[in-house]
Amino acid sequence: MTSAFLSKNKTIILYFLIIVSIFSFTNTISKSLVNGCDFQWHPSVLLWEGINHYQKFIANGGRGDFLCQNGEYAHLLHILYYPFTLYEWETARFLWLIINTFFIFSIPLLICKFLKLSTYKSILLILIFITCYPARMTLNYGQQSLFVMFFMMLPFILNYRISNFFAGFSYVKYSSGYIIFLNFLANKEYKNFILSVLPYLIGWIIYFTLTKSDAITNFFEPIQLSLGKGYAKDADIFSLLNIYLLSSKTLPVKLIFIIFIFILNFLLLIKINQNKDIFFKMSLIMICPLIFFPHSNYDYILLFPLLCFSLRNIEYFISRINIYFVIYFFYFNRIVKHLLDIDFIYQPISLIFLILLLFANIYSYNMKDNLYIFNFKII
Repeated sequence: MTSAFLSKNKTIILYFLIIVSIFSFTNTISKSLVNGCDFQWHPSVLLWEGINHYQKFIANGGRGDFLCQNGEYAHLLHILYYPFTLYEWETARFLWLIINTFFIFSIPLLICKFLKLSTYKSILLILIFITCYPARMTLNYGQQSLFVMFFMMLPFILNYRISNFFAGFSYVKYSSGYIIFLNFLANKEYKNFILSVLPYLIGWIIYFTLTKSDAITNFFEPIQLSLGKGYAKDADIFSLLNIYLLSSKTLPVKLIFIIFIFILNFLLLIKINQNKDIFFKMSLIMICPLIFFPHSNYDYILLFPLLCFSLRNIEYFISRINIYFVIYFFYFNRIVKHLLDIDFIYQPISLIFLILLLFANIYSYNMKDNLYIFNFKII
């Protein structure tokens, strides 16, 4: 009955969703114009004044000195942000909002084109992406998550060698972008790995040259700044280890556990890469950062490719589960989390469900034939 109603009135429903989405997106833009606190403008200004912001913030206990811009990103990001440093904060924030708005529309458009989805499904996915809480939060805070996700996608959806080079731009965010270079290694794509790390190395060279810093020390300073803050969110493996096991440990001990986590992630990527479907493989790879390393609510945009793939294959049971799961994280996770107010239980449970979802998809799919093993349909 419900399916018949939705099918019969899908055009009317789509128009209604478009109107609601316009109001929602307009509200998000209005908030972004007066917020954007996480846009890393000030650390970039310090760099181009010849100041090593990593050293400055490490000496200050890991805290920045302008809004919530703590500068815990790779050198390259602050090189790329040079054009924004030519403007005052309010103007730079507005310009970054324009760039982020480009990313929030280009990501679903690229995906829908790659999957050759119908116009109806494409519009629906665009509306979901621009109104879901993770994407709205990214715009509001001026976050770099959309920027990182865009370049993470390129090696999978654009079949050009230059895409592997630009994939290195995603390495500016350690907790997310790492999965791309790790995947190159797991898939034995060593040339692509080397190509992708070139932007990172170029950013590092420019940074220590401009700030007259010791090259070797400066190479590790972004990691030192990130780990020194003891950043943890309760919803990933590293955070749980950091809270219950590593909180009082030294930096070398923490690095050993990070290497161990990388090995676990590497083994999982080998399993995922047995899949021949490039987009499905990308969808699962992008879930890994949410499992292994700290993330905030805005990083759940990485679940969007799985939603797109599942909508294309909606007739299958696992796809329905995927859609329900992603929609929950996009629209209800934050609400339920605040209502319950028991993060120490809720967050680990969310992590467990995320892990179960990943393995359910891996083992519900025939890696060799690109067919669902449990391919019964739900009417």
